[in-house]
Amino acid sequence: AFLEKHGFTSLLKRLEAGSGSPSRKTDLNPPKPTTAGAAAAGEGEGNRQPLPEMPRIDQAAYVTVQDMASLQDWIARATAARLVAVDTETTSLDSIHADLVGVSLAIAPNEACYIPLAHGSDDMFAQKPQMVPINEALAALKPLLEDEAVLKVFQNGKYDLNVLARLGINVAPIDDTMVISFALDAGRGEEGMGGGHGMDELSQRHLGHTPIPFKDLCGTGKKAISFAEVPLDRATAYAAEDADITWRLHAHLKPRLAIEGGSKVYERVDRPLI
Repeated sequence: AFLEKHGFTSLLKRLEAGSGSPSRKTDLNPPKPTTAGAAAAGEGEGNRQPLPEMPRIDQAAYVTVQDMASLQDWIARATAARLVAVDTETTSLDSIHADLVGVSLAIAPNEACYIPLAHGSDDMFAQKPQMVPINEALAALKPLLEDEAVLKVFQNGKYDLNVLARLGINVAPIDDTMVISFALDAGRGEEGMGGGHGMDELSQRHLGHTPIPFKDLCGTGKKAISFAEVPLDRATAYAAEDADITWRLHAHLKPRLAIEGGSKVYERVDRPLI
């Protein structure tokens, strides 16, 4: 009706809208969500595409990698998959001063792991959990993270790339679900971390899932602890879930770029700026 009123006849023809009434099948019969998550997110939130079929998030399926044999197995699986979601856990929100505590990987829904690298109390007499020595783990991960044939997917990857670059790992090629979301849905959502495109909001919007809150693990205020002090079972549930959610968001959002004409802006402008 707006186009008709203002004489945009060529646009009306291009949109196959006829007189401007909602005559297209997609207007009268919007696609039904394929998961409970999509239904929970509600209708009318932009040009939403149906979610790919995925199992519900199962934190019990996540794996803690504590030896080199297990780490090499995950690296081989990620290499074969050609796409892996990656997340880092650190000691600070400042990527230039943060120390790496662990790395999580996801190669499919519920197929995610956490690789602890620097867990344990600062007390020199406290017993530390079994972990792959950090230098050996990073040396094993470096070829995967720099492999041009494997796409690494991040959520707000600028942070992780800085952390890893300081350790001599130059990650490429990459995708970033936060940046993809911004390219698709800029201006939608509450202001805040990621400008409405942070992981918690995207997970709730697109997956109908609320991630484990960071404060549930580390607390707040004076009683807050470092992520390095979080027990490995709880750290794994939190960190591997982040990678799992990132993988799922990528599977949902990336195809929309081509469908909605956002690929050129994302690939030529937004992603290079990371």
